[in-house]
Amino acid sequence: MPDIMTNGIRTHYEIEGAGPALIFVSGLGGTAAYWQPQLAAFAQHYTVVTYDQRGAGSSDHPAGAYSIDTLVEDLLALIAALKLERPALIGHSTGGAIGQLLAARHPELLSGMVQYASWAKSDSHFNWCFRMRRALLLGSTMEEYVHGSALFLYPPEHIQTHAETLSPGLLASATRFPARDVVLSRIDAIMAHDATAQLAAIQTPTLVLCAQDDILTPPYQSRFLAQHIPGAELKIVPQGGHSFSESETSLFNQITLEFIAGIHASA
Repeated sequence: MPDIMTNGIRTHYEIEGAGPALIFVSGLGGTAAYWQPQLAAFAQHYTVVTYDQRGAGSSDHPAGAYSIDTLVEDLLALIAALKLERPALIGHSTGGAIGQLLAARHPELLSGMVQYASWAKSDSHFNWCFRMRRALLLGSTMEEYVHGSALFLYPPEHIQTHAETLSPGLLASATRFPARDVVLSRIDAIMAHDATAQLAAIQTPTLVLCAQDDILTPPYQSRFLAQHIPGAELKIVPQGGHSFSESETSLFNQITLEFIAGIHASA
């Protein structure tokens, strides 16, 4: 992955494929690698950009407070630096929060947006989940933190079926994690997110997508987004958990590719 300076940090990114621009924005983990199951299918039709966010992966991990606002400015700078012309954005969880503010503040920037397993504002349920994840991070090893976090990401059946392949990947990710203070700062950023007053300003064609069995950002969060983003389409699939794009890859790819193709067909 090449690097580029964006908003005062060194950002690692990757570009594959050709065609209209499409940028994937990851969740709390913040790495480009999350989207590996999507790359082959999407790069057949689009110029696909993935990147490691501030405080994640191989991008810089500056100390200090983090915010969704800062992550928005980072992405805005990356889009400008790469000269992406009206990219579509697919944002997972935290990536969806970044997309909300980006689309609200820059109405002409994006050609379309997928809000996948995201939320507009933290609530009691969300805060309880992250209270537990913070406790894991502070009171156990990084290996236990990533395994505990996986319980929020995947359906029980997926873990049961894929445990032997999931666990080595989780252990490998633990060795690449940034400092605990940086992870805590990223958690603080998402817990402070509140875009409720800005959703009505979004003019970007938007698909809101989640799984019925997502326990981290349950379907009521997606219903709220779809109700408050003008013209948004809502799609709830029966199963897949918070990481639906990984646990039900074919279905996720089909739904999102159809939506993105429809945007370009009507442009």
